[in-house]
Amino acid sequence: MRWRVRSAVSGALAPGDEIRAIARDEIGRDYWVLTDREIIRFDGRKIVQRMSLSDAVGTITTQPSAGVTVRVHSHRTADTHMVTSFRKANDVTRGLAARFEHQPETE
Repeated sequence: MRWRVRSAVSGALAPGDEIRAIARDEIGRDYWVLTDREIIRFDGRKIVQRMSLSDAVGTITTQPSAGVTVRVHSHRTADTHMVTSFRKANDVTRGLAARFEHQPETE
């Protein structure tokens, strides 16, 4: 299935953008794709949500009993949110955590 996700999402990326990580979430069973420029949620058939990483702010929370929770929102559009959980850390959560670790505090 990952090859199908990679193929479908690659065709929808801006020129020069590349996929860096793909992981399947534990809530909706959607695929989360991290590229150089975006985070994308793919339901197995189509892209259902995407957000520019330059607009994204968020948190990564790890709890032994609950796994890893990702909460992302757009600092430009208050009603744009992405939330998911994974059983354990993966390349998507590590990539987002590294990005969010250095983000300025937002109010």
